Amino acid sequence: MGINISPDESWQLMEQFSAIHNQPIATKNNGYDGLDAELTVNKTMFVKYVGDLKRWYDAGLIQIKAKETGATMVESFSSGDCQMIMTSVGDHGTVGRTAKTGMNWDVAMLPVYTGTERKNSLVGGASLWVLSGKSAEEYKGTAAFLNFIAQPEQALFWSTNTGYIPVTKTGYDFMVKNGFYDKAPYKGREVAIQSLTASEPTPITRGVRLGGFTQIRAEFSTGMQQIFTNQVSVQAGVDSIVTRGNQILRRFEDTYKGQMLP
Repeated sequence: MGINISPDESWQLMEQFSAIHNQPIATKNNGYDGLDAELTVNKTMFVKYVGDLKRWYDAGLIQIKAKETGATMVESFSSGDCQMIMTSVGDHGTVGRTAKTGMNWDVAMLPVYTGTERKNSLVGGASLWVLSGKSAEEYKGTAAFLNFIAQPEQALFWSTNTGYIPVTKTGYDFMVKNGFYDKAPYKGREVAIQSLTASEPTPITRGVRLGGFTQIRAEFSTGMQQIFTNQVSVQAGVDSIVTRGNQILRRFEDTYKGQMLP
């Protein structure tokens, strides 16, 4: 029993923690104000957080779960083998479908440290992009598709089947009107909306805009694994994430030197 985590997950452990505590991940307002941004998580509350996680892990209060260990943290929670997980609302549907019979469970916002004024969390998920250079007929088809998925009914369909939030207010209002959040198995998913709108966005909580961020997340995974396997201290591990991450940022900056990005 206890808490299950996946230390590989930058999105959950570093990005969301930093947002709700209004802590920067990088200079230049998390990269929005220039390509010369540098990671700063080795100088923020994130170091204390990793230290606490490691201490709780050493005390047996936290377990690390992954496919490689036989079950993911979501699977372990659904089977009743752990008491709590920190994960995406997108897993709400999975837990609802797979939770063992009779298991009582609920949803809450990510915890914040005592004395913290909670800020909004960050929205996640993939994006749809429309690129230039296509034909008029292709753009007509694209417009029709985007119009289709923007309908409130599609928001209801999408959230029902995935657990993810609606991406438009009309979609959310439609779901509220239809009682989507009032009863199981969907009750609890409204917490994600509450978390995302917990405050007006600050220059830090509007998001992260760093070049090569997928590769930076990979370096996060490496650094956290080294910490939890006692290869390095907490501070040294986070320092290494920053050092390697900044090398990625400098390569990205050199690639787009002199260019104005959208």
